[in-house]
Amino acid sequence: MLTKAVEVNDVDAKQLFIHTLQDLEERTQSTDEYTILMSAALLRKLLFDELRLIDQVNRTHKLKIRFRINGVSPIEQFNYDNPPVFYIIEDAFDPDSPFTFSPYDATLDQFANRRIMYSNANWITVRDAVNYFANIAGAVHHGPAKNVRQHALDAAAAFYGHQELPGALHQMKLIGRLTIEGLDPLRKAVLTSGEAT
Repeated sequence: MLTKAVEVNDVDAKQLFIHTLQDLEERTQSTDEYTILMSAALLRKLLFDELRLIDQVNRTHKLKIRFRINGVSPIEQFNYDNPPVFYIIEDAFDPDSPFTFSPYDATLDQFANRRIMYSNANWITVRDAVNYFANIAGAVHHGPAKNVRQHALDAAAAFYGHQELPGALHQMKLIGRLTIEGLDPLRKAVLTSGEAT
């Protein structure tokens, strides 16, 4: 006996974008480890998937997406030139922090490649952290580390924490907030056009 196929109503990319940003905004304000971990899935969907959501939504608006971040401070540069055993930038790449230094409007590639940690002789970028928490730590998939940067993030979680969060997970809150701020012009364009609510 054949059953009738269930009709699936696809969510429009622009409506999905608005909901994703709302969800991410709530997660960046949380102190719950699981809630913050799951923000990595939203960040991956927005910024790093093969068919990233921001590209799908921005196709009609053609906005220049920028992410306001701090430039590399002299202290950071010293750590780049003389890597310590372990280093994490914490909030120092946040232009709203007390550690602000030469803020600039970064492209997605510049934001994605911003170094945020040094562990196990490996520099970790924003993209590395998001992909690790999404694809290894459990926001989308859970499994063993597959490359040296993922192993470095595993190692950092074993001994380092901030605000009762393991390893670089606290960075997901800041990355999420900077992403929301960077995508706000696109959100406003979508809402103003009436393409989503």
